[in-house]
Amino acid sequence: MPKLVIVVHYHEIWLKGGNRRFFLSKLHMALKRALDGLPVERILRPGDRLLIEFGEGASVEEAVARIERVFGVAFYAVARVVPRGGDDDLATLGRAAWEEVRGEKFSTFAVRSKRSDKSFPHPSTKIDTSVGQYLVDQLRVEGRAARVKLNDPELTCRIEIPPGPSLLVYARKIPGAGGLPPNTAGRMTCLLSGGFDSAVAAHKMMKRGAHLSFVHFWGGGARPGESSVHVARNLVRQLVPWQLSAKLYLVPFEPIQREIVARAPEEFRILLYRRMMLRIAERIARSGRSLGLITGDSLGQVASQTLRNMAAVGDAIRMPLYRPLAGDDKLEIMAAAEKIGTYAISAEPFHDCCPIFLPRNPALHSSPEELDRAESAMDVEALVRQGIENMATERYRYSAGRVEKVESFKSATA
Repeated sequence: MPKLVIVVHYHEIWLKGGNRRFFLSKLHMALKRALDGLPVERILRPGDRLLIEFGEGASVEEAVARIERVFGVAFYAVARVVPRGGDDDLATLGRAAWEEVRGEKFSTFAVRSKRSDKSFPHPSTKIDTSVGQYLVDQLRVEGRAARVKLNDPELTCRIEIPPGPSLLVYARKIPGAGGLPPNTAGRMTCLLSGGFDSAVAAHKMMKRGAHLSFVHFWGGGARPGESSVHVARNLVRQLVPWQLSAKLYLVPFEPIQREIVARAPEEFRILLYRRMMLRIAERIARSGRSLGLITGDSLGQVASQTLRNMAAVGDAIRMPLYRPLAGDDKLEIMAAAEKIGTYAISAEPFHDCCPIFLPRNPALHSSPEELDRAESAMDVEALVRQGIENMATERYRYSAGRVEKVESFKSATA
């Protein structure tokens, strides 16, 4: 029986020219770590794809589920490996193709071959015709009425002829996560609120190859429903498999909020909370060599996210600030949260520190100068130090199909 492997195709990596080898090595590493604990014999790179060969006892279903969360994969498939070089390769391919499709339900089909290795003696058109005719004959023997349809068939049997001793046959393509492989763009730091938006923003930037650390500002009690810490931890656990490891910084924010409430005009409270969060996150980000901050802001969604307010809040820091959801509406964001598995976590009840001491009439169109004046009665640097000195740090790692917390400590500096 032909050996089962998984064939992995990439797309965007092809655009990288001379840097392609770097991105392929990162994709290879991500696949290896994602499949840790499964009996993988080797990962090969024949031509423009990767082949993952499994040993005895491998759970193909588990492997497929893990590859689903590897960025850089355009699509993948469980494939049959057909030994090459026999007396009649076309007949061998026909038999393998029949074994691949005979259990599927379809009324129309096509055969598509890709001959990357031009030394193979048969052109793609001959492979398609020969294997297609073999399938038609077998379908007739079984009394099935399926027919060939070259345009938009219900099922496509794919045959690949890569360099090397084997041929590949598969019938079902599984969409991959797309994007770029993990840890190819540099480090960034995300302000993770616990709500729907920031987790989706994080996922978007991770998909572009950024490796994220997370900063969560919390207040309230320690139990679920009282504190947002448990939600932040669960969100990080859900996101870590996409990038394999992460740090979570937990900053107690309510004492800082109370200082802002006591010393600043009421209408600017939310904006000053956000400026203080950005300053603390920037300090943390620089200590971790991050190149930018990420927030889940969506233009016009709430009063603090008008264009003028976002500009005035962002003016508090010098580090680049990225808002990948700026053009998305709430329905789009929530649909994305459902897709990546963070929706149910963010929907849990928790104590969000931002709405504490909400102003009755929040400012809609502030300027940096107005916010600077509103902060003039506070010792901003002392409040930043207070946040840093009281935060805790947790490290998470994805290994053998599970996310585990590997370290937790109180941070003295950042």
